[in-house]
Amino acid sequence: MKIVEQKEAWIHTHYIVDSYFITEQERREVTINVEPQLIALGIQYGLDYNIAPSKHRAIIVLECIPFDSVKTLIREFIDEVIKDFPVRHPEQRNVVTNITYADAILKVEHSNTQDQVP
Repeated sequence: MKIVEQKEAWIHTHYIVDSYFITEQERREVTINVEPQLIALGIQYGLDYNIAPSKHRAIIVLECIPFDSVKTLIREFIDEVIKDFPVRHPEQRNVVTNITYADAILKVEHSNTQDQVP
């Protein structure tokens, strides 16, 4: 996983990653490793996590907008922590039924095995 885009939004800095979501365990790991670095830089605000629905990307949100040089350092800190995290893509689902193709195949296979008479 890596940061693909960085944006400022009102009073936050958004680091958009190339994955659809970040697990709770990965969030804790980022928080444990990056927040002490933020404190060392004099930043008292933490990180939050979100998903950009229109882009199918996870967002790591810094609750402030630091100077450009500090933003670059923070990006490097986050990139170092998330570099070994797997990239997760959103599942393509049928909007009406909310069933994936794999779910439909399993359902058909299951019904075929029940239809067989011993």
